[in-house]
Amino acid sequence: MPRPRVTRNMTTTEAARHLRMSPGQLRSWVECGALPAPSSVDNNGTRYFDEEWLEKAREILRNKRGKID
Repeated sequence: MPRPRVTRNMTTTEAARHLRMSPGQLRSWVECGALPAPSSVDNNGTRYFDEEWLEKAREILRNKRGKID
């Protein structure tokens, strides 16, 4: 059973959903530098994204592909 999260940060899947892209596409864009690095990464390699990161990513995507919500 998964442990409950104690942080308000989003996982890759949650952040990707907010940006209307797949988790794989989000990982790819982060790895190639098109989007900023995750806000934090835990000991298991899980990436976490905060609201500030999400706003930066939205701005980048607006400039790249048009306005998103």
